[in-house]
Amino acid sequence: MAINKYKKLIINKYSEYDEETRLVSNRGHNVEFLTTMHYIQKFLKPSDKILEIGAATGRYSIALAKMGYDITAVDLVPQHVEKMRSKTRRLKNFKCITADALDLSIFEDKSFDMVLNLGPMYHLFNKKDKNQAIKETLRVAKKNAICMFAYIPCASFVTGNGLRHQGMSHLYAAMDNMGRIKDVPSEVFTCFYIEDFKKLFDKTSSKYVTNVATDGIAYAMQEWVEQLPKKDYEAFLRWHFMTCERLDQQGYSTHLLYICKKK
Repeated sequence: MAINKYKKLIINKYSEYDEETRLVSNRGHNVEFLTTMHYIQKFLKPSDKILEIGAATGRYSIALAKMGYDITAVDLVPQHVEKMRSKTRRLKNFKCITADALDLSIFEDKSFDMVLNLGPMYHLFNKKDKNQAIKETLRVAKKNAICMFAYIPCASFVTGNGLRHQGMSHLYAAMDNMGRIKDVPSEVFTCFYIEDFKKLFDKTSSKYVTNVATDGIAYAMQEWVEQLPKKDYEAFLRWHFMTCERLDQQGYSTHLLYICKKK
């Protein structure tokens, strides 16, 4: 049984972090939610059975359950699961469980029509665990099921921690000679070059569909985005949806979404 040995570190981080309101706290973050939901709905079929791994407090899963889908949500952090339960007592098509993305043995092979891995890849610090999380996600997906994996690009750390929070010298000390930021568990979050993330799927039972910049430039430019009049903000969103699969929009997105189909 695989276990994330940094479980306590992750739980402690989220005990002091307001994940409940993050995706709706400002336009920069809300673009991530809107884009991810756009792609989930793009691939959903009526009566699909959906698993979300790393569901946090259920922002996506609860929205999908209210749309009528059969939802199972799992998260590593017990307080996240309790929060989900408190919000869904009347939803008969929603269940949530405390579980580790590295060990989904509570579910049988080929159980779900869509599997969303929207958080665990942020907190895995060696190749073995990253491969295991991908393997488990694909294992519980039915043939031809769509699987989505959220991850953080390296440039996001530079624009956020490096520039916005003035920690560039600290980040630079953690880089290799290609500018990759090394996996350091004490930093809690990990990041990828896009090509390195895609390589993780080379020998898996999956077929690449697309890669999406879920918030694009919205977070990096959030002060400007927040100031846009409603008409201009709506135009920005339309442009974002038109261009978020383009490679030239992806490097500075705070979050990326890798979409594949189970073979």
